[in-house]
Amino acid sequence: MARTEIKIDPVSRVSGLLDISVEVENNFIVEARSGGMQFRGFEAMFRERPPLDMPYLTARTCGICCTHHTLAATLALEEALGVIPSPNGVVVRELTDGFEFLQNHLRHVYQFVFPDYVNIENVNPLHKTDAANADFRLPPDINARLTADYFDSLSFSRKAHTALATLAGKAPHPHGIFVGGTTTNMTIIEFNEAASILNEIKNFVEVSLIPDMYIIASYYSDYYEMGGGYGNFLCYGLYDNPAFPVKFAFPGVIINGVKEDVVDTGSMIEDLRFTWANAPGDVIIPGNNLVTPDATKPDAYSWVSAPRYRGFPMEVGPLARMYINGYYTRGISAMDRLIARALETLRICECMQGLLEIIRLEPAYQERWPIPVIARGIGRTEASRGALTHWLDIGNSIVSNYTLMPPSSWNLSPRDNNEVRGPVEEALIGTYIKDMLHPVEIGRIVRSFDPCLNCAAHVTSDRYSPLTIRII
Repeated sequence: MARTEIKIDPVSRVSGLLDISVEVENNFIVEARSGGMQFRGFEAMFRERPPLDMPYLTARTCGICCTHHTLAATLALEEALGVIPSPNGVVVRELTDGFEFLQNHLRHVYQFVFPDYVNIENVNPLHKTDAANADFRLPPDINARLTADYFDSLSFSRKAHTALATLAGKAPHPHGIFVGGTTTNMTIIEFNEAASILNEIKNFVEVSLIPDMYIIASYYSDYYEMGGGYGNFLCYGLYDNPAFPVKFAFPGVIINGVKEDVVDTGSMIEDLRFTWANAPGDVIIPGNNLVTPDATKPDAYSWVSAPRYRGFPMEVGPLARMYINGYYTRGISAMDRLIARALETLRICECMQGLLEIIRLEPAYQERWPIPVIARGIGRTEASRGALTHWLDIGNSIVSNYTLMPPSSWNLSPRDNNEVRGPVEEALIGTYIKDMLHPVEIGRIVRSFDPCLNCAAHVTSDRYSPLTIRII
C-alpha cells in the first residue's frame, strides 16, 4: 500500500513556526517529523556580555514565558557567584513565576486548544462554517457556555500579567527578578494586588477551567487513546522548597516505567543528526556548544536540536510533573495531557496562596555583586511547558559561553543520532486519520504539548541573503 504524506506548515495556534509532516498508510500514521522552522542564535548573542545582563537579556528569549528564563538565568548567576538569595526574595520571585504559569496555562487551554473542540461562533477565523469536517461534537447549549468561557479567560490571563508586572516591574520581560532575590519592595499595595488577582483566577479555574476540560473529554473520549508517546518523563521540581507551606512537584524522571528521584544534568546531551547545525560528532555537551548553523545539511529537517537524557527522549511539562509526583495517573494521551494541565493550574494557585501566607512586607535585599574571573553556574527550573536549563560560563569576568535548553526542544525534537523520534513525533505514530482531507487529529495531538518554537528557535531571513545582527 502506497503511503500518503500530509504536511502542515505552519501549524496554527502554536507559538512560533512549526512544520509537522506525517506519512499515512491505510489511514494510520506510520512516520512523523517535527520541524522547527526558525533559527535560534541567542547563545551567540549572549557571549562576551556582562554576566549581570543575563536575567534581562535571556528574558527576551521568549515573550510568552520570559519570567521562567529570567529566573533560570538568575539561578545560574547565583550559583556562579556563590550568592544565597534572601528568603523573602525567593518567595516574591516564586510568586511572580506562578503568575507566569497561570497566564500561560489559561491562554494555552482556551485560545490555542479550545478552537479544536469548541466552535467559537461569529469570530473570524475561528468560526468554522464546515463544522462537520472540523469534528465539533458539543451540543449547542454547551458549546455556547464554553465559548463564553473562552472570552472570559482573556481577562484572567491579562490579570495574571498585571500581577506579574506588579511584583516584577513589567510584563513581559520582567526586570524585578535578580541576583539575591528581587528588586521589588514588597508593600501592602503589591500584596493586595497579587492576592486579589490570585483569588479571581483560582475561582475561574475551579468554576470554569477544570469543568470545561472534563466536558470536552467526555465528548472526545477517543483522545484518551491517541497521542501517548514514550511515557518517559522529566521534572526539575516546582514549589518543592522545604520552607514553603504548600508543596507540589518534586524532581524526578520516569524511564521505561521506572521512577528515579534525582535528575542529573550531566546526563544530558543534544544530538544534531537531523538538525540544521554542525558540531563535532553531531553532539553538543551543554556548556560546550560549539555549533555552526548549516541550512543545507543533508537530511536535516529542523532548527531544533534533539536533547536526550541518558540517551532517551523525554517528555516535559504539566503531564510529566503530575505523573512523576502521582497527582495524575489515569494515562498518557493527548486528552490526559490537557486535563493534567488544567488540574495543575489549580495546584499552582494553591501553592501561590501558601506563599502569600509567608511573604513579608519589606524592602528588597540587594548588594553590589562582584564578578569572579572564572566561574560556572547552572540554572534549573520548571517553565510552563516543562524543564528549562541555563548553563552559564564566565571567563575574564564576562560571559564566555551560554547554553539554553528550553522545554520545547525536549518535546519537539527531531530524530536523534540513532534515528529515535522525538516525543511529539512518537506521539503521532499509530494515530488513525478518519478523514484524510481534514486530518484534525494531527493538530489536536501536537497542541496538547503546548508547542512554543519561540524558545526553541529564532532569527529568520531569506536563506540566500547575508544576515548580520549587531547588539550595541
